[in-house]
Amino acid sequence: MEQAIICRDLKKQLGNFTLDYQEFSVAQGTVHGLIGANGSGKTTTLKLLLGLLRQDAGEVSVLGSTNIGMDAQARNFIGFMVEDAGIPSMLNPTELGRVFQGLYANWDASYYKQLLNQFHLDPKKPYRKCSRGMKVKLQLAIALSHQSKLLILDEPTSGLDPVSRDEIITLLSRYSEHEDHTILISSHITSDLEKLCDYVTFLEDGKIRLSSEKDELLERYRLVQIPSTRIADVEPNTIKGRRDGQFQSEFLMRSEEVPSFGEVQRVTLEQIIIMLSVGGDWS
Repeated sequence: MEQAIICRDLKKQLGNFTLDYQEFSVAQGTVHGLIGANGSGKTTTLKLLLGLLRQDAGEVSVLGSTNIGMDAQARNFIGFMVEDAGIPSMLNPTELGRVFQGLYANWDASYYKQLLNQFHLDPKKPYRKCSRGMKVKLQLAIALSHQSKLLILDEPTSGLDPVSRDEIITLLSRYSEHEDHTILISSHITSDLEKLCDYVTFLEDGKIRLSSEKDELLERYRLVQIPSTRIADVEPNTIKGRRDGQFQSEFLMRSEEVPSFGEVQRVTLEQIIIMLSVGGDWS
């Protein structure tokens, strides 16, 4: 499968923080989610891919370009949303449309207008006067309006109400149906990623702790509740994560290692990351 994004031996030092990837890739035509706590390296990764930061070492390739910051042709096919994206705060959506029409060769003014209407955005309201949710919607409208092949999105549903979040997830899902369309998305809202993503990568302290196909990951683990009286019967090496209660404990285990005396539940991405992040076994 062709790769839209490839990172090899990537290193970036920012103060006391170090991003260090041996290998990270995003296959063309897939939706790939980045999950991790604040400071884990999600935004730094996206800025490196967009050429907003330059790596200290290693290889970064985006849509075949190894210098995306200087490659205007490749940037024509990338839509993005990142914090401090440089949107001129005094301009309104109509004025921003004219600006981006001059920047992108494939700008679709009619689709941009359609998205403004769909998102109920006032075309005359300056960006600086927009709420957080309105700014997110406007940035997404811009990202989608120039026939992008790759979307790089940092927390696109953050600050939105549930209805708006669902609207955006639906829109991104439709975008991803095209076999040439790829999305790399970071989010704290793991339920959104669970709906949308084909693959997920967990980041912690600048390193990749786990990267997997989402459905395979959800099948790999189970949440198992075991009474306190039977905990001594659990094989210690089968425990990937653990939370203790007064009368029972909750364990994260591989599906094939669940004991017969445990009460088994299917697990969500959020439960997996919580259980593994609090002293869990990532192996």
